[in-house]
Amino acid sequence: MAEPMSVEALSALPDDRLDSVIYDRLIAKMDDWDNQREVVDKWSEPERVCFVVNATAGEVMNGGFNQFFYNSAGRQFFEIAAQCLQTAGADQWADIVQRACEIIDSDEGDKIVESWGDTLESFSQSYKDNPLNALDDEFYALDEKQFIANMLAYMKANLASFADA
Repeated sequence: MAEPMSVEALSALPDDRLDSVIYDRLIAKMDDWDNQREVVDKWSEPERVCFVVNATAGEVMNGGFNQFFYNSAGRQFFEIAAQCLQTAGADQWADIVQRACEIIDSDEGDKIVESWGDTLESFSQSYKDNPLNALDDEFYALDEKQFIANMLAYMKANLASFADA
């Protein structure tokens, strides 16, 4: 379990540490990795937003939307990821995530899921001619500093949701 922290202690953290401290605290709070959606739905909105935004951005930045939907973050959070980004003030990112969700929730998405297969090789091949690739490029082209600024502003406005005392 994470060390107890007050609002004052969180507000004293430098910007370059606040996000990681909050996310680490949320990871420590996650008690059922197989049912993450059920767990975060019981959390406060700011906790849910920060956890889902971090999981979404982390997966997309690491391996694109194909990886996001393949891994647990996408399977568990695709229905709320765009809304969480929008709530955090990351509207451009939310728009791209929403369009990716519309693709994966279509016949075209069914073909993507089928292409994943059961092996790492088949998953790697699923990136070829994948319609999600164009959205990856859009996502990567956005201003990462603005994204971080939006997230920090959201966290600072909601510090009480992340504090213990």
